[in-house]
Amino acid sequence: MQGRPGFHFHFTREAAAAALWDYAEDHLVEPMLAVSHDDLRLVQNIAAVYEDPDYGLPLDGRIAHNHVMALAAVTFFESLRPLARTRRRPEKQRPPALTREALQVARMASLADGAPGLP
Repeated sequence: MQGRPGFHFHFTREAAAAALWDYAEDHLVEPMLAVSHDDLRLVQNIAAVYEDPDYGLPLDGRIAHNHVMALAAVTFFESLRPLARTRRRPEKQRPPALTREALQVARMASLADGAPGLP
C-alpha cells in the first residue's frame, strides 16, 4: 500500500503504540514497539492513505489522527477492522511507557538516531 502522493504522516512507534492502547488494542502494543524502521515506514504509508477523508474507514463520526495511527497499525498486523473502542481511554491511565512525557523522550531519541520518517 502506497501513501498519498506528496503526503506523509510521521510518527514514532511509541506514538502508534500509545494510540493502540488508547483504543484498547492492548495485544498490539508490544508488537508495535518492536517493529523495525522499515516496518514503521509501512505503517506510516498506511496511515497516509487512511488520512484521505474519502477513504472508507470503519469508524463513524470524527476521525482523529490518533484513530488513523491505530487503524494503520491494526491493518499492518491484522487487517482493516473496527477498533476495540471508538473513544480513547483516559490518557492519565496510560502505562508509564506510553505517557506524553515518555513519548516526547522517545521522539527525541528517534531524532537523534536518525529514525526514518521523522522530520
